[in-house]
Amino acid sequence: MKKILAIIILATLAFFFFIKDKDARKEADPLYHEAKAAIVLEANSGKILYEQNAKEALPIASMSKLMTQYIVLEAISDGRLSWDSQYKPSTAALNQSKHAVILGMDKHKTYSARELFTAMTVTSANDAAIALAEMVSGSEEEFVKEMNTKAKQFGLMNTRFINATGLDEAETNRATARDVAAIANELLIEYPEVLDFTRMTDFTTSEGARLWSTNLMLPGMPQEMTGMEGLKTGYTLEAGPCFASTGVYEGKRIITVVIGVGAEGSDTSTPRFELTRDLIDRYVLLND
Repeated sequence: MKKILAIIILATLAFFFFIKDKDARKEADPLYHEAKAAIVLEANSGKILYEQNAKEALPIASMSKLMTQYIVLEAISDGRLSWDSQYKPSTAALNQSKHAVILGMDKHKTYSARELFTAMTVTSANDAAIALAEMVSGSEEEFVKEMNTKAKQFGLMNTRFINATGLDEAETNRATARDVAAIANELLIEYPEVLDFTRMTDFTTSEGARLWSTNLMLPGMPQEMTGMEGLKTGYTLEAGPCFASTGVYEGKRIITVVIGVGAEGSDTSTPRFELTRDLIDRYVLLND
């Protein structure tokens, strides 16, 4: 009986100190409540300047397209695809019209890989991502196999891709904040030309429509931040607001990732940018 009582007391004390520690972390870190996960990484060196819950695999929404970008650029680099390669919309790509973010392809037209890549990168067009996956691998299913193979090559054991877009399906793409930052870093090292697209505030489609970037922190955009150059926003019901950014501050390239940022009412966009700015101010620029 005494042993049982002692165990109960120890368990109660352990729980008490766990709660106290958790509360202390919340008080010490004002960012604790604002996102499910976050990381600030010094690119190239891999030095982590800040992280919060960065090892938990979470839904990552359209940040998944960082890997889609990598594989498409790899295909262009090794000659499997060219920027001028033409694509005639498949049923799978046209069926993406049920989603809000699309290029909106005409089944009677063809589209260049460059236009599709621009649409996927700048506006996060899901039909463009499907199209590029089919151009590279023949089908989205085969492309996803390439995505998962590449993740393993990068040593990312907690990353699993289900599709090329990041949309929620029966399952959804998952990765840790560390893994998303690692994919972004690999992309920037191997294919820095991706910045030519991620820096774009808008572009005009072959049909004359002007589409705007989802990254409102780019210079010239409503929440601009000097030095910001990209990289990829994301939002689904499962993932919540997400954003992987890159920019050069104090002469160093920085990558940040925020996942599951708390919305402010119906505003799912602004908080992820405000948190990103706060992270860069606090841990890179060292502003209070």
